[in-house]
Amino acid sequence: MEIQPETPYPTDYNECGEVARAERDNNERPAIANLPESIKEYDTILIGYPIWWHTAPMIIGSFLESYDLTDKEVYPFTQSASMDTEQFDNSIAFVRENADGATVYDGLFARPSDTETIDGYLENNGLVQ
Repeated sequence: MEIQPETPYPTDYNECGEVARAERDNNERPAIANLPESIKEYDTILIGYPIWWHTAPMIIGSFLESYDLTDKEVYPFTQSASMDTEQFDNSIAFVRENADGATVYDGLFARPSDTETIDGYLENNGLVQ
């Protein structure tokens, strides 16, 4: 499922960046347009996102905080233009802070073209058969 905000982000890169920065600075939780009522049927959640202003977008916090994640397994994955590992670590900390009750596994930080690393992550975590 694609997480979609109730108020769409601007399509202009700079304008979108300004909105994302303001959300981060204010620790906002943007409303989600297509939020499922429940995720009870899922035990494992893979959550992918870009790095925006050195962390995960605040809407990822909106999603995670919307559910009781007790006993859920969460596998974050991301990439960014800079591929800065400190920013990745910040994003994983953000996911862990907002996924109350879940087991949040070490995330995957790889370029989309790095299929060997992606395949290895999926295999090592038992996410593919």
